[in-house]
Amino acid sequence: MLVTLGSLVIKRSCFKLSNRAATRHSKAAANSFQRGDHYSAQQFSLKAQEEWESANRLNAKASREILSVRNESNGIWRLDLHGLHASEAVQALQEHLHKIETQLYLKSSSSLSLPNGSRSKADVSHASSMNGDNKMEKIGDQDLCRPNLKWLEVITGIGHHSRGGAALPTAVKTFLVDNGYRIDEARPGVIMVRPKFRS
Repeated sequence: MLVTLGSLVIKRSCFKLSNRAATRHSKAAANSFQRGDHYSAQQFSLKAQEEWESANRLNAKASREILSVRNESNGIWRLDLHGLHASEAVQALQEHLHKIETQLYLKSSSSLSLPNGSRSKADVSHASSMNGDNKMEKIGDQDLCRPNLKWLEVITGIGHHSRGGAALPTAVKTFLVDNGYRIDEARPGVIMVRPKFRS
């Protein structure tokens, strides 16, 4: 995991370099425009746009890999958002909650009968779990349990490595409250979230 996280630090550094190059090109475009050299301004502007797009692609790739590395040994009920910017963390959390909420809903609303009219053991187990028994079910490789018993553990950290305070916990908590999720701050840096399941 250290090697992978090291490579992600390099990717973030590449993003910063691309970002700086884009800023330089953008300033050069503005200076050229002010001097009346519109052709050069346009060329610098195009280079700046290419650099911004490249920087955004690198950042998005690094964010996906950081999320993947941080969560490779976590089950579906734990999400570690360390290393992401606040907006990236909120998007990852939103996608993760959607995955939990829709997978369980789709699984529960699918037909319990096989083509020949019989039921499989998994379907019978799933049906009894949806009727109140506390049975586990498999969706993909992740365990989901009776919805009203499960909370998602969201690890945000407390901002030791943040400049200017911890933006990540605040952004995540704001997203959850604004969207009507029940939350419990289990301890500093950890927010427990009750997913919203359709009835």
